[in-house]
Amino acid sequence: MVRKVLLIMTVLLLSVSLGFSNTKFKESESKEEYSIPKVYFEGNINEMYDKSDERKIKLKYESNDINFEGYASIKIQGSSSLRYEKKNYTIKLYDDENLENKKTIDFGWGKQSKYCLKANWIDKTHARNVVTAKLVGEVQEKYSLFESSPNNGAIDGFPVEIYINDEFLGVYTWNIPKDAWMFDMDENNPNHLVVVAEEWSDNTLFKEEPRLGSWEFEVGEPTEENLNKFKRLANFIMYSDDETFENEFRDYLDLNATLNYFIIMEFAELQDNVTKNLILVTYDGIIWSPTLYDLDSSWGTSPWGTSKLDYYNSYDYLASTLWQRVSEVFKGEIANRYFELRKNILTKEHVMNLFYDFENMIPRESFKKEEARWTLIPGYSYTQIEKFLDIRIPLIDDKMKKRKES
Repeated sequence: MVRKVLLIMTVLLLSVSLGFSNTKFKESESKEEYSIPKVYFEGNINEMYDKSDERKIKLKYESNDINFEGYASIKIQGSSSLRYEKKNYTIKLYDDENLENKKTIDFGWGKQSKYCLKANWIDKTHARNVVTAKLVGEVQEKYSLFESSPNNGAIDGFPVEIYINDEFLGVYTWNIPKDAWMFDMDENNPNHLVVVAEEWSDNTLFKEEPRLGSWEFEVGEPTEENLNKFKRLANFIMYSDDETFENEFRDYLDLNATLNYFIIMEFAELQDNVTKNLILVTYDGIIWSPTLYDLDSSWGTSPWGTSKLDYYNSYDYLASTLWQRVSEVFKGEIANRYFELRKNILTKEHVMNLFYDFENMIPRESFKKEEARWTLIPGYSYTQIEKFLDIRIPLIDDKMKKRKES
């Protein structure tokens, strides 16, 4: 009885500290039963400003179930986030100091050596990116997409504390990287390609022929042959008439993946995913599947984390030729898919429970250290997400109902 009372008190205290209202969500395990993994770096990572700056560090990882030591190459990761005070990092693990023998560790996604450490600078909860990706994974799984990939073609991750030369660096999430293994791809297969939009521009909005620089190959070489495979898709999006776009769509794009992307983008107000961060994946060089990445600008917060978006008027996804055409040509399919997902995945209770479960993985003491170390870190609490859902869900429900009736 005493233990149950203590557990309830812990949950209530956590709800207050993170800004929950009186809405009742499922109880999770006490934070006291979870020990956040700790990662210790030895080396120099000062003044890293360019992604080409790759350095060597010594690394020790400690958790309840995984413990190891080794070495790693480390470089900063991201695009607009490069200017933030707290950096993201990509690391590759090695057994030896010469960085010749890869060290592979299974964190639940199979044995791999390359990982991403996300600073989550614009989100003081550290939850939006990973939790939204978990939601994406659930939706993709429902329609049997990316079945051989961890989290069905979306990133996954868990919180850690990182120390550099025995000084606290911050709370991070240890994530699946934007890499071939995220999509269960063979880098030697010429038809396995991943293309990513690096900016918001006419080029990535499919208003002009794609070019390198605006688009980057994350998997596959940036050859003329590979670029032409992508141009085939872009030309279809830009120049086909509506009848051809509808009838031949499946010869260019996976419809299930496209519908899922569009619906989650609108439901969670993913302003930063209309074009920038759009990932397009192909396993045969012909049919492409869009998938979501970099999801911290979500649930009504701006890409800078310092302001809230208008929960009613959304963002201008119609600026993209792709999403404008999908919105018009497949309005019935979008509405039907949305209401299927609203039954048990896209619900307020389910979304908030995902956030609640994740945040129970970060001890309160870790948040205190984070706030002391990074006093200017922006973002909003869970109260803001809950209020967003209260406004956004009825709004999108009504919008989808009108799509279905039109």
